[in-house]
Amino acid sequence: MLCWSNNHEHAALSPCEWVDDVKASGLSMVRVLIIGGGLAGLSAALTATSAGHHVVALERAMRIGGRATSQPLDGFSIGYGPHLLMKNGPLHTMTKKLSRVRLAAMPLRPHKTMVLGHGLVRPTGNVSQAVQNKRAIKLRDWTNPIARGANFVSNWGFEDSKRFDSFNKGQLLVSNEGWAGLVGRMAAALDEVGVFIECGLEVSKIEQGKAHLADGRTIETDVIVLACGAKAARRLLSGVDSAMAEEHFSKLERTTASTIEVALDSKPMGEDQAVIDLEKGMALLDYIQIQPKLGPSGSHLSAIAVGGLAQDAGPTRYASVEERMEALELFLDERALGWRNHIIQEGRQERISLNEASNDKLDPLAFAKHNIVLAGAWVESTHTLADGAVESGQNAGRLISKMQG
Repeated sequence: MLCWSNNHEHAALSPCEWVDDVKASGLSMVRVLIIGGGLAGLSAALTATSAGHHVVALERAMRIGGRATSQPLDGFSIGYGPHLLMKNGPLHTMTKKLSRVRLAAMPLRPHKTMVLGHGLVRPTGNVSQAVQNKRAIKLRDWTNPIARGANFVSNWGFEDSKRFDSFNKGQLLVSNEGWAGLVGRMAAALDEVGVFIECGLEVSKIEQGKAHLADGRTIETDVIVLACGAKAARRLLSGVDSAMAEEHFSKLERTTASTIEVALDSKPMGEDQAVIDLEKGMALLDYIQIQPKLGPSGSHLSAIAVGGLAQDAGPTRYASVEERMEALELFLDERALGWRNHIIQEGRQERISLNEASNDKLDPLAFAKHNIVLAGAWVESTHTLADGAVESGQNAGRLISKMQG
């Protein structure tokens, strides 16, 4: 059963048409089992298939996409909080090549991004302030609230100079298809080459060459790619080598977030595209204000509260996840007046894993002696967030051939 995250259809290209640097190179085909159907798992599947391997992917949820999935409701794609696509990053580059349908995207504009208490990132009509802000951003002066605000909306407070620079160049995008459409492009390409993705299956245990499912079945394979998130990967790897799993995963730092997405029949944010509250670690975006092709009228607001719980990296601001969600609602009350009276559709996530990596990400081949490769935003790559997940998935797909070589 191939499980889809949306109902978009694309004229898909064969993965062999878009991966130029992945070749089978005479290496023998191996059986690859990918555990996880998010961006990392789908990217690994595409790259491994392009290299000539036989790929099967499993996803515990009932739809693929992970945090990039969403649910179409009344013409709005309600998902898991704000997503901004970096122009020419790994995800943008891949999804453009996977379909002959043009990907239309519009950028989040710095002159329409407000840092509460400090003004617009790039104010119009105030040349002196605009020059000061530009200088602080160029110097990465983190004592300056405008520079910190630009970093927050780019990376949700984490460090990624590529995304930070992309925002300031007007290159953090919202696509006309939404993130579910990007996942749909990946799914269509995999379907085109017959890659089997089965949803609703939980892997209870792995060992070298085997994966045991919660329903009692066992799948034999040559290589396992763990692309299921750091927490699930740690649990599975503890059964393979508990000491090694503890050594590698104990250094990861997890940061969670709460999100609210609402489709409204009003426009409470006016001309603003994004509002940032640095003190509270919150942001609010209007997707339709950024990308008008997402809807003819109204608003699609996406709000996020980052960190703040005792188990999160950084300072503690909230006693519970419920308190953080209440604070996010109050933030919406303040910045989107009357939003509760204009709701068409709504989606909430009390706790999602936003980042699971420290400065030392995990080596994708840390468990290579067991024929296991790691993939995810928490695994070594040159990017973070969604692009980190995609790049690490592509790297995992390439490493399979090297392991077998």
